[in-house]
Amino acid sequence: MKLVAQLEDLLYQSQHAPKKEELRLSAWRILVHESEAVSLGIKDNSPGGVYTPPSYRQGESGEVFLVWADGKCSQSMVQLASTNDLGYWQRELEQWRHASYEDPDGAHIPLPESLPLVAVEDRIIQKIIEGDDKVLFDQVKRWLTDKPSKAKMTGSIQAAWGYKHVRTSTGLAVTYQQSQFVSWFSLDSLIGSGFAKRRLIRPEEELGLWSLTMERYEELKKEASPVGPHTQVIFSPSMTEEMLGQFILPNFSGSRVIEGQGAFSKESFLEHTRVFHPQFSLTIDPLRPLELGSYLVTSEGVPADRTMLVRDGQLQTPFLRVKDAVRWGAKPTALSQGTAGLYLKHQAEVPWLDALQGVDDGVLILSVLGLHTQDAVSGSYSLSAPHSLRIVKGQIVGRTDVKLTGNFFADLAAPTTKTALSDLDTHPYLLIETGVQTL
Repeated sequence: MKLVAQLEDLLYQSQHAPKKEELRLSAWRILVHESEAVSLGIKDNSPGGVYTPPSYRQGESGEVFLVWADGKCSQSMVQLASTNDLGYWQRELEQWRHASYEDPDGAHIPLPESLPLVAVEDRIIQKIIEGDDKVLFDQVKRWLTDKPSKAKMTGSIQAAWGYKHVRTSTGLAVTYQQSQFVSWFSLDSLIGSGFAKRRLIRPEEELGLWSLTMERYEELKKEASPVGPHTQVIFSPSMTEEMLGQFILPNFSGSRVIEGQGAFSKESFLEHTRVFHPQFSLTIDPLRPLELGSYLVTSEGVPADRTMLVRDGQLQTPFLRVKDAVRWGAKPTALSQGTAGLYLKHQAEVPWLDALQGVDDGVLILSVLGLHTQDAVSGSYSLSAPHSLRIVKGQIVGRTDVKLTGNFFADLAAPTTKTALSDLDTHPYLLIETGVQTL
């Protein structure tokens, strides 16, 4: 709270009684994060080594957005002053003024609105931060005890707890607690699993992720038959998430759409052009309890709200930050935290095991090489996918290496594309028909 108080005093004074007239503010916004985090991990079967020592971190940092009396704007990252120098913040204010810029569309601070009730804190994680951290060390111990004897394991666990503060000159004053728990592990850098939510992982989830990973680790040891031209391609949940991050998120950014730099034009949103199959929808939903992408209010002071980006295959809206919303002529929307909070849904979605039984000739893609090099706007991809799993008559039978060629927008528009629900992942399996051949 100390940083928040210092900034509030500084900016209030600069708005109402500045020491220099050129430093007068007309509006401002403050975002501050206070956080404590405990982390530990293992590297190639060695826990607590030089790369993964148990650690505790505490910090307080944030950002300010300023609108000066002449309409210019400034934005800066801030940290708690490490000195008692009374002139520190005044000098910072002068530096922010020197770095001001013209941005009429951006010079807007929203009025306060009522906030939703969203669960974003798990008290168990607070207890971990306070010292009851045995659960973390027990998890690492189980990894090392239960792993295959010849496998090299790498993994990490982090529990975090803190406060988010948002203050604006228009009257918004919000402080709330939030938590985070993230864990991941991999075997021989071939196969792994992860968990990331605002709550502690449950024992049955931990067991489920471990069991599934062990099964796939054993399956990767077997050689399977090559794929054919009609082999069905299935993206694992982690691959679905990566494809959404590469091809979907950039093209639904309001700023990119407005600037004509995305795959879809503003007119295509206004006309609700169909770009996906009618059974697909795409939503940003920050209201789901204890999900990593859930929040009460954005850093710009906009309350969390569910936003439909695509409904029944038709474009609805890009995601709009405050500046984008002013330019678009609409209200700001929900924002995803990366791909967290972004949900792809197919009306005919079935559980994964049911979908698997219906695959006679398929390949499960666990990871690919070079995804970040693919052109996000065109949606086209050409990817190597070593360490994939062959599926024959509803059974995973072993490893195969493949190359994929296709277009992700075409995949989501195809009537043959389906999704399958994973009990252990936020994102679904994605079953598509695309170009596939054995490497």
